[in-house]
Amino acid sequence: MQTYKLYDYEPYKTEFSAKVIKTDKTEEGNTEVILDKTLFFPEEGGQSSDLGTLGGCEVIHVSIENDIIIHTLKGDAPDLKPGLETDGVIDWEHRFSNMQNHTAEHILSGLLHERWQSENKGFHLSDSMVTLDTEKELEASDLKELEEEANRIVWSDIPVNCRYYEPEELKSIEYRSKIELKENVRLVTIPGVDICACCAPHVARTGEIGIIKIIKAIRYKGGMRLTILAGKRAYKYLSFLQDNTDDISHLLSESSDKIIDAVKRLLDENNSLKIRLKNTEAEKLSEKISQLEKDIPDAVLFTGDIDNVVQRNAVNSLAKEHRGICAVFAKSGEDSYKYILSYPDGDARQLSSLLKEKLGARGGGSTEMVQGSVTAKEEQLLEILKSSACE
Repeated sequence: MQTYKLYDYEPYKTEFSAKVIKTDKTEEGNTEVILDKTLFFPEEGGQSSDLGTLGGCEVIHVSIENDIIIHTLKGDAPDLKPGLETDGVIDWEHRFSNMQNHTAEHILSGLLHERWQSENKGFHLSDSMVTLDTEKELEASDLKELEEEANRIVWSDIPVNCRYYEPEELKSIEYRSKIELKENVRLVTIPGVDICACCAPHVARTGEIGIIKIIKAIRYKGGMRLTILAGKRAYKYLSFLQDNTDDISHLLSESSDKIIDAVKRLLDENNSLKIRLKNTEAEKLSEKISQLEKDIPDAVLFTGDIDNVVQRNAVNSLAKEHRGICAVFAKSGEDSYKYILSYPDGDARQLSSLLKEKLGARGGGSTEMVQGSVTAKEEQLLEILKSSACE
């Protein structure tokens, strides 16, 4: 027995009554319920399922198998017994959010199909995010045009028609579909924009979407993966960005329209300060090298953050005067260092292996020189290198 899909015909209705056909317990201790009809849309076609209550119990998931819709209720549902009538209530905020975002995806996919000849290769609508995978890669200017045109369609408040079609009717209709359909074909039509086979509830008019925002676009499998938000989700996202912008504006003591320039100035000042600090550390390191006694075999020095080239040149200078372990450890964080090691009378790789074994260091190199990073205290490093030199 197939479940009658009330949501196909009454997507804006939130309450219904139905007869319980079957109930089962799951391994997790929840209850599965099959009804003769339902307003609950199941997880299908890349979209998350409806939520709500059934017989006063929380519906946490809805699935479909062979046109039979299964409602998963949290915990026990002792009052739901086969043959009895029960009442269901849809979580409208969740349903309407999905309707806004799914219809938004149809608008974008229709535009991509018509203007850029780029097909929708994948779609996922979760409870928080929507992703759309395109067949082709688009330029930034194309994405901007796509978003602007999608919102123009939203603000034009075009009617959205959803209904099943007979096979004879379909012969004269060109529509999008990822798979070939022969029966029970339900088309979602946005006149002048898109015609697509789809099983999900949609808004009645595009104006109900409010706004469509593409928040991310990355290269994906030869095309692109677009992350989009529409309706209330887009509003919340833009409000979040506005709050962050206001906070940054206050921190920088700049108006919101000037924070980009203020951040650039801070970055320039920060980079300048880093260079000055590195130069200071390089001068200190040079002074330390000049004060070392020439006849000692090992020369291990610790310094603040310095340029990698300066660090390497320092180790080369040490290796010209000393035949044992020549190393410079440059501080990169709390008890963490970037290191470069040379061992003129030995194999520098042995030192690297020892640091990896004893302290979990990362790095490598050649017989003459190795480099890497390690988290340890100065005393630990000196003790390990000293024990290595004595072996």
